[in-house]
Amino acid sequence: MKAILSFMFLALMAMNIPTFGQDTSAVELYEALEIKGEITFEDETLEGAFVELYENNDVVDAFETKKNGKFKFTLYNEHIYTIQITKKGYYTKRISVSTKLPADYEDFQKFEFNVGLVSKDEADYDPYLSEYPSALISFDKKKKEFTYDKNYTKTYFDDVVREEE
Repeated sequence: MKAILSFMFLALMAMNIPTFGQDTSAVELYEALEIKGEITFEDETLEGAFVELYENNDVVDAFETKKNGKFKFTLYNEHIYTIQITKKGYYTKRISVSTKLPADYEDFQKFEFNVGLVSKDEADYDPYLSEYPSALISFDKKKKEFTYDKNYTKTYFDDVVREEE
């Protein structure tokens, strides 16, 4: 009996001893960004667009837009998300969002934008482009706010223009 109690005591103590080399600097997760968007085609809002929020290739939220064509998500820090928008008759649109923040930054931010879909009737559009995010959104340390990666967006739209020529 004494041996069993001694073994149980040692087992409990072993669970409380931290393992050497264990990463104890885990990042605390918190809501970092409210992202809002409006889905349009030729300046008209689109009802019935299917909006999916992905994290690590897993759908974490999905719904169809109402008549106003709007969507909203609250995102946690230190994640990379993809927003995918699909609607019959239109090319799929993807937006990549990184919520990685500087270690000392914990303010809650808001970001709004418009997502213009492209009709599949447009002969000049290269459907290959719909396989890639049309925009990358991340935190700009100098501005201390979320913003578009303008170089990426310019390159993406330069490719769209090239296809139209």
